[in-house]
Amino acid sequence: MLLACPVCLQPLKENNNIASCPRNHCFDFAKSGYINLLVSGKAVHGDDAAMVKSRTSFLASGAYGFLRDTLCNMVLDYHPSVLVDAGCGEGYYTSKLPCGEKYGFDLSKTALRHAAKNDKSTMYCLASIFHMPLPDACVDVALTCFAPFASNEITRILKTGGAFIYVTPGPRHLFEMKSVLYDNPYENFVEDIDTSMSLTFEKRIESQFLCDHENLMSLFQMTPYAWRTSIASRQRLEALDSLRLTAQFVIRSYQKGVR
Repeated sequence: MLLACPVCLQPLKENNNIASCPRNHCFDFAKSGYINLLVSGKAVHGDDAAMVKSRTSFLASGAYGFLRDTLCNMVLDYHPSVLVDAGCGEGYYTSKLPCGEKYGFDLSKTALRHAAKNDKSTMYCLASIFHMPLPDACVDVALTCFAPFASNEITRILKTGGAFIYVTPGPRHLFEMKSVLYDNPYENFVEDIDTSMSLTFEKRIESQFLCDHENLMSLFQMTPYAWRTSIASRQRLEALDSLRLTAQFVIRSYQKGVR
């Protein structure tokens, strides 16, 4: 186990569902299997139970399975010994990634409870992706999928030559839903990221799928539109039995220490 004590940064060792460091700082594993490595007193702002339920329900439909398959194939090409998913959520992508030693970090206890319960191949941790309890230069591949880019931490934990995979929505992602919600729908802007790492790969993938009413509303709840949309606009979406949607993603890969 590569995890470090979030208080003193000494290595943690597991014994009887408790992780402790040489200075006797101790951290408990939850019944579901994840470990809480948040320093006491720090606020938690992870996704709430309603968001996790909506995302879990929608992802179970398989609509984003093509993205998971793409990520698995990319990771397989890197042959990593250690992988980190920074912002792992419920572990939908993390659980299938081909690596012997995996760590998933998130701030949602509800999401981590689901992840740890359903995926025993990954060590899930309650911790900020901006302060991951890992030593320097210990990770071969890091992934961030639909979460903020923790620039300094990703660079710190990656080995020289290590890869960072970054997934964001593409310009036309869920454009059909936007067309229902808004009078003047707009394409997503794909921002460049500020990093010292070198961009080695970039591609756009997409797939269309028919979304029934139940999954459509679950998908809506897991997007930013849920709290940016008027009641009238939401009612237009709620009135639909189904909607054919485009899922489009931009995948970029960066490498540390290579120019």
